[in-house]
Amino acid sequence: MANSKIKLSKKIAMLMLLVVVIVCSYVIYAVPLKEVLKQSYEIKARLAEAGYAGPVIFTLGAAFLTAIGMPRLLLCTLAGIIFGFNWGFALSHFGTVLGAYGAFVFARWSGRDYVHKKFPKIIALSQSTQAQGWQSVLFVRQLPISGLYNDILLGMSAVTHTDFWIGTFIGFLPLGVTATLVGAGAIQTDISHLAQYLAIAACAFFGLTMGLKRLIAHRQRKNAT
Repeated sequence: MANSKIKLSKKIAMLMLLVVVIVCSYVIYAVPLKEVLKQSYEIKARLAEAGYAGPVIFTLGAAFLTAIGMPRLLLCTLAGIIFGFNWGFALSHFGTVLGAYGAFVFARWSGRDYVHKKFPKIIALSQSTQAQGWQSVLFVRQLPISGLYNDILLGMSAVTHTDFWIGTFIGFLPLGVTATLVGAGAIQTDISHLAQYLAIAACAFFGLTMGLKRLIAHRQRKNAT
């Protein structure tokens, strides 16, 4: 009787995960992303009215939206517009990493055991990178698929919570820095300042991306020896 209840609870949890993914995908598809950026100054004014609670509200909001699949680059750009680069990057980076972790934890809680039992080869996801631990997370972060699906796949894999945090924190840097710089540049009234921000954004993206690729390659060579 106990075993049947456990099996039923696992099936219900897996069904919950599928429903959440479908609903979140629909919601994000239906959200007019361009309109969100157009309303950035209104959002900025509302957060300013909240005083010191404004940054906290933004961070928690970014975490929630990331967890349900909102493109994090939109949130990073929005943070740059609202808070400038320094605070915008800090708040959006922490918020999006926290949101990704929330999706990771939910996927691990709801469907990992069931998927491993039905599809045991899924564990190869975290071992196919010729790396271990957080390097696997770093590799998965470079795959050209939605961050929500990355989080779910990682939740199904064997990576630890600590490895997820480290790999995600590093893996989010290149595009996060770039998008926040673009947002911060968008509020510049001087065209020369805007050009400077865009140039720095391009250099940051190139430099951080190349650095990330070198790190992954180095770790793969090290683990292969």
